[in-house]
Amino acid sequence: MKDAARIRSMFAAVSRRYDLLNHLLSLNRDKYWRKKAVEMSGLAGGELVLDVCSGTADLALAYSESAGDDGLVVGTDFCPEMLVIGKGKLAGARRGSNIELMVADTLRLPFPDNVFDVVSVAFGIRNVSDYIAGITEMTRVAKRGGRIVILEFSLPESGLFGKMYLAYFTKALPAIGKIVSRSGNDAYGYLRDSVLDFPRGDMLCAVMEQCGLTDVSAKRLTLGVVSLYIGTKAGAA
Repeated sequence: MKDAARIRSMFAAVSRRYDLLNHLLSLNRDKYWRKKAVEMSGLAGGELVLDVCSGTADLALAYSESAGDDGLVVGTDFCPEMLVIGKGKLAGARRGSNIELMVADTLRLPFPDNVFDVVSVAFGIRNVSDYIAGITEMTRVAKRGGRIVILEFSLPESGLFGKMYLAYFTKALPAIGKIVSRSGNDAYGYLRDSVLDFPRGDMLCAVMEQCGLTDVSAKRLTLGVVSLYIGTKAGAA
């Protein structure tokens, strides 16, 4: 099981350069990935959305327009330093008046059962010390018939691109991350190791079903660099 205190400290240390590195290391594709997650969530406007491990609130901001003025997006994270950056974005954003950010642990969400139409997480569930318990908790607070949306790194399966990307991801990415973040805690070495160790594809779909979700699907994006998983909470809407 991961050390939650160590992970919190690590994200606090890189919080000021976290967004810069996201854009740099993904070649700015991270914006497209979040946009795709929102599109596939099936929002019509007026929904309640919870974004856990929200970090600097990029996915929460992406959801805010689709949720509309009658909707509400709640972003939670257990690292206050990340949320400080997110709140700064909300203050300067054209949208975001329907977003609330709060400190909360994904393993102990401060909400009753069956509240949210969509519960999402982008690149964060593998950082939860018990990711199965985290997905279970996300499912608990979703409405019956609500959607759980997980955007997470994966790896291209094979071929020349797969080999090139694996070399980049295991060698170049941690080195660039360490230089740009100016952090001595090897946060981007941790990113590499956590992605390599995390279940993906059919394995993560099976975990989501184990957590009470049905109609689970996985869509590979950008040749498999990331995957988008969506499941529905069992029961009538």
